[in-house]
Amino acid sequence: MTEIIYSLPLMYAKIAAMFIFLIMVAVAWLLPYDFVIKGAPDRKRWRDLRLWATLLTIIQLVIYYIF
Repeated sequence: MTEIIYSLPLMYAKIAAMFIFLIMVAVAWLLPYDFVIKGAPDRKRWRDLRLWATLLTIIQLVIYYIF
């Protein structure tokens, strides 16, 4: 099995890693809004952790795409 994995091009590993990041973003957006902002002093939009997770994941995807 490891021989098959080692014979694959590196691009497949990059695609798999990007896919995993996208799954994590999808799971984050499945969380209810009230749960995400729990404990925040106000309900302003910039305190939504799902937005921050999406932004940081996009940055990570760009890095994976470049390198």
